[in-house]
Amino acid sequence: MIKTFNQFLLEGRTVKYFSGETEVHHPWPMKNKEFEQKFPGVKGRKSDSFSKFVAHDMNKNILPITRTVFYKTDNPSLHKCGSKCLNAKGPNCECACGGKNHGKGYHG
Repeated sequence: MIKTFNQFLLEGRTVKYFSGETEVHHPWPMKNKEFEQKFPGVKGRKSDSFSKFVAHDMNKNILPITRTVFYKTDNPSLHKCGSKCLNAKGPNCECACGGKNHGKGYHG
């Protein structure tokens, strides 16, 4: 069964969005055609079959969302990041990086 966004929140997890290594905030969908024009060659996260997600960085620049991480906020282990975090395929993290490095090395 696929979990919904609200189920992750109820489990004590925070959703974090990244564009490369930059954490971004307040995501919204951008139509695929506009996305491809603004970010050529970037494989972003799909919103639906008609759009992909974008968000703002701290300087209010619009960036494509390339990774989504569900960070455990209720008693995370905060272990040191290693290859398990960098090469993670799934969306769940509880490392000291707060999701910043999660799945960054995986290109499958």
